[in-house]
Amino acid sequence: MPSPDDYRRNASGFNSADGHLALGPVTGRPEPSNVTDGRFFGDDTWSTLVAALPMEANTAETAARVAAVFFCVSIIAEAVGSLSLEFKDDNGPRNDFPLANVLAYEPNHLQTGAEFWAAMAFSAVLRGEAFAEPTIGIDGLEVWPLSPLRTTSEWGERSMLVRYASETGPRTLLPQELFWFTGISDGGLRPLVPWKQAKGAIDFQLALEVGARSFFRNDRRPSGIVTTEQKLTDESAGRLKEGVERWKRGGTPVFEQGVKYEAISSSNTDAQVVELIKQRTLEMGRYWRIPRSMIGDEGGNAGNNEQDTRSFVNWAVRPLTRRMEQAITVRMVPPDLRAQKVRAKFNLDSMLRGDSATQWRNAVLARTASILSTNELRTGWFALPKIDEPWADDPRTALNSNRAADTASGGETAPQDKVQ
Repeated sequence: MPSPDDYRRNASGFNSADGHLALGPVTGRPEPSNVTDGRFFGDDTWSTLVAALPMEANTAETAARVAAVFFCVSIIAEAVGSLSLEFKDDNGPRNDFPLANVLAYEPNHLQTGAEFWAAMAFSAVLRGEAFAEPTIGIDGLEVWPLSPLRTTSEWGERSMLVRYASETGPRTLLPQELFWFTGISDGGLRPLVPWKQAKGAIDFQLALEVGARSFFRNDRRPSGIVTTEQKLTDESAGRLKEGVERWKRGGTPVFEQGVKYEAISSSNTDAQVVELIKQRTLEMGRYWRIPRSMIGDEGGNAGNNEQDTRSFVNWAVRPLTRRMEQAITVRMVPPDLRAQKVRAKFNLDSMLRGDSATQWRNAVLARTASILSTNELRTGWFALPKIDEPWADDPRTALNSNRAADTASGGETAPQDKVQ
């Protein structure tokens, strides 16, 4: 049996015993470790194509190149970035300290609050952890996200440290020096890595994309082999090779001396590529808990879409924001403010109010039940300015009062409508 070196030396010629043609020399190729690695012998064009399109997700960046993965991760991250960050205590909003403005609107001089929190959420949803470093800049406190490509976390049984390859050299950072939050774990401190948990589905999706792309780049021509029972001369073998190259570029080859072409792969229709891609896309949505109507192309009625939005908020966004809220409260809010029960909260109300008609109906119900005041509804729900009157801040104000008109006209309110 010939060795791999013998095979490489003889691969550039025609094997008349088998009646097969090698389409090109294979020089310097290492011995193959298996026969299912997606590579082809003797064809530099296809080898280059396959090498440029990864068949396996070995990094988070490769995984994020899959459209379904990027959609699932980015839609959660963008949803988190669109939420307003508020600070509250038992008596209501607390935005009277500098940290509240920094974290909500300008964590650093290159990112707004929406950009910063979307980037942190993207890293956490894809990699299972996100790190940022609080520093003191010219204008005071700044919070800078750490690049995931340069960050390595080392988790012990009851400890953790971060090694960061900064532009000025490697650094080792302790947990108390950083702001960070993680995703779900399986009982230990080390969080699970979402893209690794979904690696099998991602690899399948990559293989589907590579196969479909190769099929259409080849002008929808399936791969195959050419065979003949006759002995070919070097001249005939050269013409046959030129014909195959012409065929690969979309031309029409003319075979001679009884050469026959036999396809060795099925078409996209036979392989049901479109159906497989749809199925794998829905499978990806299960890993990140994205509702079917949001990731698939099947439409639904307004009621179903509204319910899917609530499911997205409840099971994809809310668990993440809850972790972020507690991380901000414990790792960023100073102890004296925590002693006053100041805590961070992402406002999810805007995503749960439904369509405009539902929002107006809920606003009336909240006001009728004396749960929210007029000003709370105006500023929190509809982004309208406050009414600078005491009655507008009191949720107990009687609904049949003409107090707003009386305030404008200077008239006297009926005694039975006055709030004591």
